[in-house]
Amino acid sequence: MKTTAAALLAVSSLAALSTEVEGHGYISFPKAQYKDPATATNYNAIITASINTAFAGKKWNDNPTANANTFTAAFKKSGYTSLRQMLDKKVPGCQNSRTDITPVNVKGATSMKWQNDWEHKGFIDSHHGPCEVWIDNTRVFHHNDCVAAYKTYPAVLPINYAACKTSKCTLTFYWLALHEPNWQIYKHCVPITNSKKLRD
Repeated sequence: MKTTAAALLAVSSLAALSTEVEGHGYISFPKAQYKDPATATNYNAIITASINTAFAGKKWNDNPTANANTFTAAFKKSGYTSLRQMLDKKVPGCQNSRTDITPVNVKGATSMKWQNDWEHKGFIDSHHGPCEVWIDNTRVFHHNDCVAAYKTYPAVLPINYAACKTSKCTLTFYWLALHEPNWQIYKHCVPITNSKKLRD
């Protein structure tokens, strides 16, 4: 009986670990690579409403959609011009993403794809909040609630890769999940090139 119980506990622990490892998502196109693949889908940092006075005194333990709406309204008074400006001080650089790899060819592509293979989703249903994509210093995508707007597996975000005008650029994806008062930051990078045509 003890052996069976121990085995069940081990299986349960592995399942929980797998959910944590694969539970949030990654950039599948242009394909990102990670320094530690085992933690590739984990959030990079936690912040709270204390990051800016514009968020103070608001209700952040509401349902995820309401939290996202509250954030969108408050963000306009925060002084930030972008999600990137808000998050980069908390998650500098490219975190767990590798930038020392051969750039992914995006010529002719029109989207970035984000997916969660564990749940066979793009974005996790509960993780409402804004996401943003930059190519070097040009913002090429923003939405105030990416979970609500992009529901496919994978999630397909429209991107204008013409913003990459050199032989190597960096695509950076930001996502702030607001489903609870401890906000989860996700930041992923991919080196890209816009050199020869391919199919998206």
